Amino acid sequence: MSAYRELAAAGLISGHVGRGTVVVDPAQHRESRAPAGGVPWPQLFAPLATALYDPALEDAMIAAARPDVISFATGQPAPECYPIATVRQLLDEALHREGARLLQYCPSEGYPPLREAIASWSQQAGIRCTAENVLVVSGSQQGLYLVARALVEPGDLVAVESPTYAGALQIFRAVGARLLPIPVDEFGMRVSLLERALEHRRPKLIYTLPTFQNPSGATLALDRRLHLLDLAARAGIPVVEDDPYRELWYDAPPPPPLAALDQAGTVISLTTVSKILFPGFRIGWIIAPWPVIRQLALVKQLVDLDTNPLMQWAIWAFLERRLLPPHLEELRRVHRDRRDLLLASLAAEANGALHCRVPAGGLYLWCELADGIRARDLVPEAARQGVAIVPGESFFVDPAQGRSFVRLNFTYPAPAALVEGAKRLGRALSALREARALLAQASSPIV
Repeated sequence: MSAYRELAAAGLISGHVGRGTVVVDPAQHRESRAPAGGVPWPQLFAPLATALYDPALEDAMIAAARPDVISFATGQPAPECYPIATVRQLLDEALHREGARLLQYCPSEGYPPLREAIASWSQQAGIRCTAENVLVVSGSQQGLYLVARALVEPGDLVAVESPTYAGALQIFRAVGARLLPIPVDEFGMRVSLLERALEHRRPKLIYTLPTFQNPSGATLALDRRLHLLDLAARAGIPVVEDDPYRELWYDAPPPPPLAALDQAGTVISLTTVSKILFPGFRIGWIIAPWPVIRQLALVKQLVDLDTNPLMQWAIWAFLERRLLPPHLEELRRVHRDRRDLLLASLAAEANGALHCRVPAGGLYLWCELADGIRARDLVPEAARQGVAIVPGESFFVDPAQGRSFVRLNFTYPAPAALVEGAKRLGRALSALREARALLAQASSPIV
Protein backbone atom coordinates (compact mmCIF):
# COMPACT_ATOMS: atom_id res chain seq x y z
CA MET A 1 0.00 0.00 0.00
CA SER A 2 2.87 2.37 0.76
CA ALA A 3 4.34 1.65 -2.65
CA TYR A 4 0.98 2.38 -4.29
CA ARG A 5 0.76 5.70 -2.44
CA GLU A 6 4.27 6.74 -3.49
CA LEU A 7 3.68 5.79 -7.12
CA ALA A 8 0.36 7.65 -7.18
CA ALA A 9 1.86 10.77 -5.61
CA ALA A 10 4.59 10.69 -8.24
CA GLY A 11 1.97 10.52 -10.99
CA LEU A 12 3.02 7.04 -12.16
CA ILE A 13 -0.25 5.19 -11.46
CA SER A 14 -3.96 6.02 -11.33
CA GLY A 15 -6.99 4.24 -9.85
CA HIS A 16 -10.07 3.56 -11.98
CA VAL A 17 -13.33 1.90 -10.92
CA GLY A 18 -13.73 -1.41 -12.74
CA ARG A 19 -10.10 -1.53 -13.89
CA GLY A 20 -8.19 -1.33 -10.64
CA THR A 21 -4.96 0.65 -10.50
CA VAL A 22 -3.13 1.15 -13.79
CA VAL A 23 0.16 2.62 -14.96
CA VAL A 24 -0.07 6.15 -16.35
CA ASP A 25 0.94 6.62 -19.98
CA PRO A 26 4.68 7.50 -20.06
CA ALA A 27 4.07 10.55 -22.26
CA GLN A 28 1.47 11.88 -19.83
CA HIS A 29 3.83 11.16 -16.95
CA ARG A 30 6.66 13.12 -18.59
CA GLU A 31 4.31 16.04 -19.10
CA SER A 32 3.18 15.95 -15.47
CA ARG A 33 6.76 15.84 -14.17
CA ALA A 34 8.25 18.58 -16.32
CA PRO A 35 5.70 20.68 -18.18
CA ALA A 36 7.24 23.16 -20.59
CA GLY A 37 7.83 26.39 -18.73
CA GLY A 38 5.84 25.16 -15.71
CA VAL A 39 6.33 23.66 -12.28
CA PRO A 40 6.94 19.88 -11.90
CA TRP A 41 4.28 19.58 -9.21
CA PRO A 42 4.52 15.85 -8.36
CA GLN A 43 8.21 16.26 -7.55
CA LEU A 44 7.41 18.99 -5.00
CA PHE A 45 4.64 17.30 -3.00
CA ALA A 46 5.50 16.49 0.63
CA PRO A 47 5.19 12.90 1.92
CA LEU A 48 1.76 13.84 3.35
CA ALA A 49 0.23 13.17 -0.08
CA THR A 50 1.46 9.58 -0.12
CA ALA A 51 0.06 8.95 3.38
CA LEU A 52 -3.42 10.09 2.34
CA TYR A 53 -3.72 8.02 -0.85
CA ASP A 54 -5.71 4.80 -0.52
CA PRO A 55 -6.44 3.30 -3.96
CA ALA A 56 -9.10 0.90 -2.68
CA LEU A 57 -10.95 3.63 -0.80
CA GLU A 58 -10.60 6.02 -3.73
CA ASP A 59 -12.28 3.51 -6.05
CA ALA A 60 -15.21 3.23 -3.63
CA MET A 61 -15.61 7.01 -3.33
CA ILE A 62 -15.47 7.49 -7.12
CA ALA A 63 -18.23 4.93 -7.53
CA ALA A 64 -20.34 6.49 -4.75
CA ALA A 65 -20.26 9.86 -6.52
CA ARG A 66 -22.04 8.54 -9.62
CA PRO A 67 -25.72 9.56 -9.72
CA ASP A 68 -26.85 6.10 -10.84
CA VAL A 69 -25.14 4.36 -7.92
CA ILE A 70 -26.70 3.39 -4.58
CA SER A 71 -24.07 4.16 -1.97
CA PHE A 72 -23.41 1.91 1.00
CA ALA A 73 -20.03 3.68 1.28
CA THR A 74 -20.94 6.91 3.05
CA GLY A 75 -21.05 7.54 6.79
CA GLN A 76 -24.04 9.85 7.24
CA PRO A 77 -27.31 9.71 9.18
CA ALA A 78 -30.65 9.44 7.41
CA PRO A 79 -31.17 12.73 5.50
CA GLU A 80 -34.93 12.50 6.02
CA CYS A 81 -34.29 13.04 9.74
CA TYR A 82 -32.36 16.28 9.33
CA PRO A 83 -34.23 18.88 11.48
CA ILE A 84 -34.06 21.47 8.71
CA ALA A 85 -37.12 23.49 9.73
CA THR A 86 -35.88 23.80 13.31
CA VAL A 87 -32.41 24.87 12.22
CA ARG A 88 -33.86 27.45 9.82
CA GLN A 89 -35.79 29.02 12.69
CA LEU A 90 -32.75 28.94 14.95
CA LEU A 91 -30.49 30.57 12.38
CA ASP A 92 -33.09 33.27 11.69
CA GLU A 93 -33.28 33.97 15.41
CA ALA A 94 -29.49 33.98 15.76
CA LEU A 95 -28.98 36.43 12.90
CA HIS A 96 -31.76 38.67 14.18
CA ARG A 97 -30.49 38.74 17.77
CA GLU A 98 -26.72 38.43 17.47
CA GLY A 99 -25.94 38.48 13.76
CA ALA A 100 -23.08 40.98 13.88
CA ARG A 101 -21.32 39.14 16.71
CA LEU A 102 -21.85 35.66 15.28
CA LEU A 103 -20.45 36.65 11.89
CA GLN A 104 -17.12 37.69 13.41
CA TYR A 105 -14.25 35.68 14.87
CA CYS A 106 -14.75 33.92 18.17
CA PRO A 107 -12.22 32.44 20.62
CA SER A 108 -10.17 29.52 19.27
CA GLU A 109 -11.44 27.37 22.15
CA GLY A 110 -15.02 27.87 20.96
CA TYR A 111 -18.15 29.98 21.51
CA PRO A 112 -18.24 30.27 25.33
CA PRO A 113 -21.97 29.45 25.83
CA LEU A 114 -21.53 26.33 23.68
CA ARG A 115 -18.55 25.20 25.74
CA GLU A 116 -20.71 25.54 28.86
CA ALA A 117 -23.56 23.60 27.24
CA ILE A 118 -21.21 20.82 26.08
CA ALA A 119 -19.80 20.50 29.59
CA SER A 120 -23.33 20.23 31.00
CA TRP A 121 -24.36 17.66 28.35
CA SER A 122 -21.22 15.61 29.01
CA GLN A 123 -21.78 15.66 32.76
CA GLN A 124 -25.07 13.85 32.16
CA ALA A 125 -23.01 10.98 30.70
CA GLY A 126 -20.84 10.94 33.83
CA ILE A 127 -17.89 12.90 32.40
CA ARG A 128 -16.38 15.19 35.02
CA CYS A 129 -15.54 18.39 33.17
CA THR A 130 -16.10 22.12 32.99
CA ALA A 131 -16.11 24.52 30.07
CA GLU A 132 -12.33 24.95 30.32
CA ASN A 133 -11.95 21.25 29.49
CA VAL A 134 -13.80 21.72 26.17
CA LEU A 135 -12.31 22.69 22.81
CA VAL A 136 -14.76 23.15 19.91
CA VAL A 137 -13.35 21.93 16.59
CA SER A 138 -14.46 21.73 12.96
CA GLY A 139 -15.58 18.12 13.20
CA SER A 140 -13.90 15.30 15.10
CA GLN A 141 -11.64 14.67 12.10
CA GLN A 142 -9.99 18.02 12.76
CA GLY A 143 -9.90 17.18 16.44
CA LEU A 144 -8.02 13.97 15.78
CA TYR A 145 -5.60 15.81 13.51
CA LEU A 146 -4.92 18.39 16.23
CA VAL A 147 -4.26 15.63 18.76
CA ALA A 148 -1.86 13.88 16.39
CA ARG A 149 -0.03 17.10 15.60
CA ALA A 150 0.27 18.04 19.26
CA LEU A 151 1.33 14.66 20.66
CA VAL A 152 2.92 12.55 17.93
CA GLU A 153 6.34 13.05 16.39
CA PRO A 154 7.77 11.15 13.40
CA GLY A 155 8.74 7.67 14.49
CA ASP A 156 6.46 7.57 17.54
CA LEU A 157 4.44 4.39 18.06
CA VAL A 158 0.63 4.67 18.19
CA ALA A 159 -1.53 1.72 19.27
CA VAL A 160 -4.68 1.39 17.15
CA GLU A 161 -7.47 -1.13 16.88
CA SER A 162 -7.43 -3.62 14.03
CA PRO A 163 -9.61 -2.91 12.11
CA THR A 164 -10.07 0.81 12.81
CA TYR A 165 -11.29 4.05 11.27
CA ALA A 166 -9.51 4.60 7.95
CA GLY A 167 -9.26 8.37 8.50
CA ALA A 168 -7.32 7.80 11.73
CA LEU A 169 -4.81 5.58 9.96
CA GLN A 170 -4.31 8.32 7.37
CA ILE A 171 -3.77 11.01 10.00
CA PHE A 172 -1.29 9.00 12.06
CA ARG A 173 0.65 8.05 8.95
CA ALA A 174 0.63 11.66 7.80
CA VAL A 175 2.42 12.78 11.00
CA GLY A 176 4.98 10.00 10.62
CA ALA A 177 3.74 7.60 13.31
CA ARG A 178 4.45 3.90 13.39
CA LEU A 179 1.30 1.86 14.04
CA LEU A 180 0.80 -0.97 16.52
CA PRO A 181 -2.41 -2.87 15.59
CA ILE A 182 -4.41 -4.52 18.39
CA PRO A 183 -7.08 -7.00 17.19
CA VAL A 184 -10.79 -6.37 17.74
CA ASP A 185 -13.42 -9.04 18.37
CA GLU A 186 -17.16 -8.81 19.06
CA PHE A 187 -16.41 -7.26 22.48
CA GLY A 188 -14.08 -4.57 21.16
CA MET A 189 -10.32 -4.19 21.47
CA ARG A 190 -8.62 -7.28 22.90
CA VAL A 191 -7.07 -5.40 25.79
CA SER A 192 -5.20 -8.47 27.02
CA LEU A 193 -3.19 -8.41 23.78
CA LEU A 194 -2.48 -4.71 24.32
CA GLU A 195 -1.22 -5.52 27.80
CA ARG A 196 1.09 -8.15 26.36
CA ALA A 197 2.38 -5.67 23.76
CA LEU A 198 3.07 -3.06 26.45
CA GLU A 199 5.52 -5.44 28.09
CA HIS A 200 7.91 -4.85 25.19
CA ARG A 201 6.81 -1.66 23.46
CA ARG A 202 5.66 1.75 24.65
CA PRO A 203 3.28 3.63 22.35
CA LYS A 204 2.96 7.41 22.56
CA LEU A 205 -0.82 7.07 22.73
CA ILE A 206 -3.65 4.54 22.38
CA TYR A 207 -6.42 5.28 19.89
CA THR A 208 -9.80 3.57 20.24
CA LEU A 209 -13.41 3.79 19.07
CA PRO A 210 -14.92 1.92 22.02
CA THR A 211 -18.61 2.31 21.17
CA PHE A 212 -20.19 0.94 17.95
CA GLN A 213 -16.78 0.95 16.35
CA ASN A 214 -16.17 1.99 12.77
CA PRO A 215 -15.99 -0.32 10.85
CA SER A 216 -16.76 -3.42 12.94
CA GLY A 217 -19.71 -2.10 14.98
CA ALA A 218 -18.21 -3.72 18.11
CA THR A 219 -18.59 -2.13 21.55
CA LEU A 220 -15.83 -2.44 24.13
CA ALA A 221 -17.14 -4.40 27.11
CA LEU A 222 -17.17 -2.68 30.50
CA ASP A 223 -14.50 -4.94 32.02
CA ARG A 224 -12.23 -4.25 29.05
CA ARG A 225 -12.82 -0.50 29.41
CA LEU A 226 -11.70 -0.63 33.03
CA HIS A 227 -8.72 -2.82 32.12
CA LEU A 228 -7.67 -0.42 29.34
CA LEU A 229 -7.85 2.60 31.63
CA ASP A 230 -5.86 0.78 34.31
CA LEU A 231 -3.12 -0.12 31.82
CA ALA A 232 -2.97 3.42 30.47
CA ALA A 233 -2.83 4.99 33.93
CA ARG A 234 -0.05 2.70 35.16
CA ALA A 235 2.00 3.23 32.00
CA GLY A 236 1.24 6.96 31.73
CA ILE A 237 -0.04 6.64 28.16
CA PRO A 238 -2.87 8.90 26.90
CA VAL A 239 -6.00 7.22 25.55
CA VAL A 240 -7.73 8.96 22.64
CA GLU A 241 -11.43 8.01 22.76
CA ASP A 242 -13.10 8.68 19.40
CA ASP A 243 -16.79 8.59 20.30
CA PRO A 244 -19.05 9.85 17.47
CA TYR A 245 -21.62 7.01 17.66
CA ARG A 246 -22.36 6.77 21.41
CA GLU A 247 -25.86 8.26 21.14
CA LEU A 248 -26.84 6.00 18.22
CA TRP A 249 -27.76 2.91 20.22
CA TYR A 250 -30.65 0.76 18.98
CA ASP A 251 -31.07 -2.08 21.45
CA ALA A 252 -29.81 -0.75 24.81
CA PRO A 253 -27.58 2.11 26.00
CA PRO A 254 -23.85 1.27 25.78
CA PRO A 255 -21.45 1.21 28.75
CA PRO A 256 -20.25 4.59 30.07
CA PRO A 257 -17.69 6.38 27.92
CA LEU A 258 -14.04 5.97 28.83
CA ALA A 259 -13.95 9.65 29.78
CA ALA A 260 -16.61 8.98 32.43
CA LEU A 261 -14.71 6.00 33.86
CA ASP A 262 -11.33 7.73 33.82
CA GLN A 263 -9.93 8.42 37.29
CA ALA A 264 -6.38 9.38 36.33
CA GLY A 265 -6.89 12.05 33.68
CA THR A 266 -5.53 9.92 30.84
CA VAL A 267 -8.44 10.21 28.38
CA ILE A 268 -8.79 12.67 25.50
CA SER A 269 -12.37 12.37 24.25
CA LEU A 270 -13.55 13.38 20.77
CA THR A 271 -17.10 13.57 19.45
CA THR A 272 -19.09 15.33 16.73
CA VAL A 273 -22.62 16.26 15.68
CA SER A 274 -21.93 14.96 12.15
CA LYS A 275 -23.47 11.56 12.91
CA ILE A 276 -26.49 12.82 14.86
CA LEU A 277 -27.44 16.14 13.22
CA PHE A 278 -25.79 17.46 10.05
CA PRO A 279 -22.45 16.33 8.59
CA GLY A 280 -22.16 19.71 6.87
CA PHE A 281 -22.18 21.67 10.15
CA ARG A 282 -18.61 20.50 10.83
CA ILE A 283 -18.94 20.95 14.59
CA GLY A 284 -17.26 18.63 17.06
CA TRP A 285 -15.42 18.93 20.35
CA ILE A 286 -12.60 17.58 22.45
CA ILE A 287 -12.81 17.05 26.21
CA ALA A 288 -9.46 16.70 27.96
CA PRO A 289 -7.43 18.01 30.91
CA TRP A 290 -6.88 21.77 30.70
CA PRO A 291 -3.15 21.61 29.74
CA VAL A 292 -4.11 19.44 26.75
CA ILE A 293 -6.91 21.80 25.71
CA ARG A 294 -4.53 24.76 25.92
CA GLN A 295 -1.95 23.06 23.71
CA LEU A 296 -4.55 21.89 21.18
CA ALA A 297 -5.99 25.42 21.00
CA LEU A 298 -2.54 26.73 20.06
CA VAL A 299 -2.27 24.14 17.29
CA LYS A 300 -5.80 24.98 16.12
CA GLN A 301 -4.83 28.62 15.73
CA LEU A 302 -2.36 27.51 13.05
CA VAL A 303 -5.11 25.62 11.19
CA ASP A 304 -8.24 27.81 11.12
CA LEU A 305 -8.18 30.26 14.08
CA ASP A 306 -11.74 29.38 15.09
CA THR A 307 -14.79 27.28 14.18
CA ASN A 308 -17.89 28.78 12.53
CA PRO A 309 -19.58 30.85 15.31
CA LEU A 310 -23.04 30.80 13.70
CA MET A 311 -23.11 26.99 13.56
CA GLN A 312 -21.80 26.88 17.11
CA TRP A 313 -24.74 29.02 18.23
CA ALA A 314 -27.17 26.60 16.54
CA ILE A 315 -25.63 23.61 18.36
CA TRP A 316 -25.76 25.59 21.62
CA ALA A 317 -29.49 26.11 21.07
CA PHE A 318 -30.03 22.39 20.42
CA LEU A 319 -28.33 21.52 23.68
CA GLU A 320 -29.58 24.37 25.85
CA ARG A 321 -33.23 24.04 24.74
CA ARG A 322 -33.19 20.24 24.93
CA LEU A 323 -34.03 19.84 21.26
CA LEU A 324 -31.53 17.02 20.85
CA PRO A 325 -33.13 14.21 22.96
CA PRO A 326 -36.39 13.91 20.92
CA HIS A 327 -34.39 14.16 17.70
CA LEU A 328 -32.15 11.29 18.85
CA GLU A 329 -35.16 9.14 19.67
CA GLU A 330 -36.47 9.55 16.12
CA LEU A 331 -33.04 8.93 14.64
CA ARG A 332 -32.62 5.72 16.62
CA ARG A 333 -36.00 4.43 15.44
CA VAL A 334 -35.32 5.18 11.77
CA HIS A 335 -31.80 3.78 11.87
CA ARG A 336 -32.88 0.61 13.68
CA ASP A 337 -35.52 -0.05 11.03
CA ARG A 338 -33.01 0.49 8.22
CA ARG A 339 -30.47 -1.79 9.87
CA ASP A 340 -33.02 -4.58 10.08
CA LEU A 341 -34.23 -3.98 6.53
CA LEU A 342 -30.74 -4.21 5.02
CA LEU A 343 -29.90 -7.30 7.05
CA ALA A 344 -33.09 -9.02 5.85
CA SER A 345 -32.51 -7.93 2.24
CA LEU A 346 -28.92 -9.19 2.22
CA ALA A 347 -30.03 -12.51 3.71
CA ALA A 348 -32.45 -12.87 0.80
CA GLU A 349 -30.12 -11.70 -1.98
CA ALA A 350 -26.55 -12.67 -1.08
CA ASN A 351 -27.17 -16.45 -1.12
CA GLY A 352 -24.87 -17.07 1.82
CA ALA A 353 -21.91 -15.20 0.31
CA LEU A 354 -22.00 -12.43 2.91
CA HIS A 355 -22.00 -12.89 6.68
CA CYS A 356 -22.78 -9.66 8.56
CA ARG A 357 -22.36 -8.86 12.24
CA VAL A 358 -25.52 -7.31 13.71
CA PRO A 359 -24.46 -4.01 15.33
CA ALA A 360 -26.22 -2.74 18.45
CA GLY A 361 -25.72 0.83 17.26
CA GLY A 362 -23.75 3.04 14.91
CA LEU A 363 -24.01 3.30 11.14
CA TYR A 364 -22.40 0.22 9.63
CA LEU A 365 -22.61 -3.48 8.91
CA TRP A 366 -19.26 -5.28 8.97
CA CYS A 367 -19.54 -8.20 6.60
CA GLU A 368 -17.26 -11.14 5.83
CA LEU A 369 -17.19 -12.57 2.31
CA ALA A 370 -17.54 -16.32 1.79
CA ASP A 371 -16.37 -18.71 -0.96
CA GLY A 372 -12.97 -17.06 -1.27
CA ILE A 373 -14.39 -13.83 -2.75
CA ARG A 374 -12.04 -10.88 -2.25
CA ALA A 375 -13.17 -7.35 -1.43
CA ARG A 376 -10.88 -5.82 -4.05
CA ASP A 377 -12.69 -7.88 -6.71
CA LEU A 378 -16.15 -7.14 -5.33
CA VAL A 379 -15.73 -3.32 -5.26
CA PRO A 380 -15.41 -2.88 -9.07
CA GLU A 381 -18.01 -5.56 -9.79
CA ALA A 382 -20.44 -3.91 -7.39
CA ALA A 383 -19.76 -0.56 -9.07
CA ARG A 384 -20.65 -2.11 -12.45
CA GLN A 385 -23.92 -3.28 -10.90
CA GLY A 386 -24.58 0.23 -9.54
CA VAL A 387 -23.75 -0.04 -5.84
CA ALA A 388 -20.81 1.42 -3.90
CA ILE A 389 -19.19 -0.37 -0.96
CA VAL A 390 -16.01 0.14 1.07
CA PRO A 391 -13.40 -2.66 1.01
CA GLY A 392 -12.07 -3.98 4.29
CA GLU A 393 -8.45 -3.38 3.29
CA SER A 394 -8.79 0.33 4.07
CA PHE A 395 -9.38 -0.31 7.78
CA PHE A 396 -6.28 -2.37 8.60
CA VAL A 397 -2.65 -1.45 9.15
CA ASP A 398 -1.88 -4.53 7.05
CA PRO A 399 -4.42 -4.31 4.19
CA ALA A 400 -4.14 -8.06 3.52
CA GLN A 401 -6.06 -8.73 6.73
CA GLY A 402 -9.14 -7.01 5.28
CA ARG A 403 -9.27 -8.79 1.93
CA SER A 404 -12.39 -10.78 2.87
CA PHE A 405 -14.34 -7.94 4.54
CA VAL A 406 -16.54 -5.06 3.36
CA ARG A 407 -18.29 -2.25 5.24
CA LEU A 408 -21.86 -1.29 4.38
CA ASN A 409 -23.67 1.82 5.63
CA PHE A 410 -27.37 1.23 6.38
CA THR A 411 -28.48 4.71 7.50
CA TYR A 412 -28.00 7.00 4.49
CA PRO A 413 -29.93 5.14 1.72
CA ALA A 414 -33.73 5.32 1.79
CA PRO A 415 -35.57 2.03 2.46
CA ALA A 416 -36.28 1.37 -1.24
CA ALA A 417 -32.62 2.00 -2.03
CA LEU A 418 -31.55 -0.44 0.68
CA VAL A 419 -33.63 -3.19 -0.90
CA GLU A 420 -32.49 -2.41 -4.44
CA GLY A 421 -28.88 -2.03 -3.32
CA ALA A 422 -28.97 -5.48 -1.72
CA LYS A 423 -30.25 -6.91 -5.01
CA ARG A 424 -27.44 -5.25 -6.96
CA LEU A 425 -24.86 -6.44 -4.46
CA GLY A 426 -26.32 -9.95 -4.72
CA ARG A 427 -25.87 -9.83 -8.51
CA ALA A 428 -22.27 -8.73 -8.08
CA LEU A 429 -21.59 -11.60 -5.69
CA SER A 430 -23.22 -14.07 -8.08
CA ALA A 431 -21.09 -12.77 -10.97
CA LEU A 432 -17.90 -13.30 -8.96
CA ARG A 433 -19.02 -16.78 -7.91
CA GLU A 434 -19.69 -17.72 -11.53
CA ALA A 435 -16.32 -16.33 -12.60
CA ARG A 436 -14.55 -18.37 -9.92
CA ALA A 437 -16.44 -21.50 -10.97
CA LEU A 438 -15.46 -21.01 -14.61
CA LEU A 439 -11.85 -20.42 -13.64
CA ALA A 440 -11.81 -23.55 -11.52
CA GLN A 441 -13.37 -25.56 -14.34
CA ALA A 442 -10.85 -24.26 -16.88
CA SER A 443 -7.89 -25.05 -14.61
CA SER A 444 -9.03 -28.57 -13.66
CA PRO A 445 -6.99 -31.39 -15.26
CA ILE A 446 -8.53 -33.30 -18.18
CA VAL A 447 -9.15 -36.94 -17.31
